[in-house]
Amino acid sequence: MSRTLVKNAIIVSMDPKIGDLNGGDILIDDEKIVEVGRNISADNAAVIDGSGHIVIPGLVNAHIHTWEFALRGIGGNWVGSRDYHANMHQGMATRYNARDVYLANLMGSLNQIHHGATTVMDWCHIVKDAEMTDAAIDGLDESGIRAMFARGTVKPPIKKDATPYFKIPYPRAEIERLRKGRFASDDGRLSLAMAILGPDWGEYDVAVHDIRLARELGLINSAHSYGRKGKRVVEDGYPRLAKDGLLGPDHNIAHGNCFDEDELKIVLDAGCTITATCLTEMLNYEQPAMIGRMAKFGAMPSIGSDCDPYFNSSMLWVMRHAFQHQRELDNRSLYALGKWPAASQHSTQTHDALHWATMGGATALQLDHKIGSITPGKQADLTFFNTGGMNLFSSMPGGDPAHAIVLYAEAADIDNVMIAGRFAKRDGKLVFPADKLAKLRDEVLASRERLMHEAGYSYKRVEHGPQPERFA
Repeated sequence: MSRTLVKNAIIVSMDPKIGDLNGGDILIDDEKIVEVGRNISADNAAVIDGSGHIVIPGLVNAHIHTWEFALRGIGGNWVGSRDYHANMHQGMATRYNARDVYLANLMGSLNQIHHGATTVMDWCHIVKDAEMTDAAIDGLDESGIRAMFARGTVKPPIKKDATPYFKIPYPRAEIERLRKGRFASDDGRLSLAMAILGPDWGEYDVAVHDIRLARELGLINSAHSYGRKGKRVVEDGYPRLAKDGLLGPDHNIAHGNCFDEDELKIVLDAGCTITATCLTEMLNYEQPAMIGRMAKFGAMPSIGSDCDPYFNSSMLWVMRHAFQHQRELDNRSLYALGKWPAASQHSTQTHDALHWATMGGATALQLDHKIGSITPGKQADLTFFNTGGMNLFSSMPGGDPAHAIVLYAEAADIDNVMIAGRFAKRDGKLVFPADKLAKLRDEVLASRERLMHEAGYSYKRVEHGPQPERFA
């Protein structure tokens, strides 16, 4: 058993019993944290000098379509779900093969590690068969990241005389193959979930089938909720699911921006979690992210990056924009109530944003017993920020370390990332072999070029058709 002792760091534990420690130590035995405090000594432990570093729990990206990594830089000018579905699901996604998925998942996961994330929920709605599914999992596994693989289903163009995707139940044989094989245990670095259509994207009987299947297999099920009334497949889907006893903490909702107050209360009272993806939602949604509205009900938000074609999927970016977006909403609400300027306790704080990106994500993935805080007994998933660089050197000492991370830090400030007690990034560089990384980059670019060419896509134009009926 290997032992590691981090000495004299600024620790932002996200554990209320431990708090923040200036000059704190973390003792790690193999995969787990065994002690957090000051002046810890341990025989035969490899010592890491944490002085000049802020150490936080590894960031949790609670909603990302990692398979889209190869198609970065093309979607910033798309308008809403209409253009996204026309270009991605009805265009380039139909050209993916197993190797494309493997490359994107491997490189996309390495990019997450580079930016300080140790865990992702990979919402993988690109796979068409077992070969693609296994390739997606292989990419996650090889990267070294902790991942919940949410196996989804494709949304191809609707063809005449063919059954449309929103009428097709989740494939039992495929999820049983995974659950009885590679994911028979929930104790590994990789775990399994079901990415389902849900009532916004699938018919009610399909949603019922899928949720019951997930519950039978003991899996989290996660669904997108576009939410706008008049555009849902099932208008009253979530209230009906709640009435039928099908919602609970094992159901995760991505987005949900357009839920009205009654609908929001119904899903939260049922115990559902909601993951906000503020960057995507600010680009494409007519209603603000769920964060503040959830907080009013006492619920814990989680956050994720969503779609790489739009922007950098760094959780540092996600956290920062989520914080600023919610503060803007706070400010407007308080001004409207005549409570301006706001007292600090009435507004979102940077520590809140860090909470969404750590414990919030861990809770949504039902992994809060393993990750999300620097707590004895949990996995040693840690991210180390060097405070000596240009971004951070004047923010410490004496500053708020959560503020420094949320509003100043970038990937260049991350010296080390540990996942289950092993370095995935060290001294500012990914541990992944550099020669293999260079070859993979070339392969990803070739994959990108082929996908775009076969789909007839040009970045110089915004494509507006053909559209799914619901977005026409």
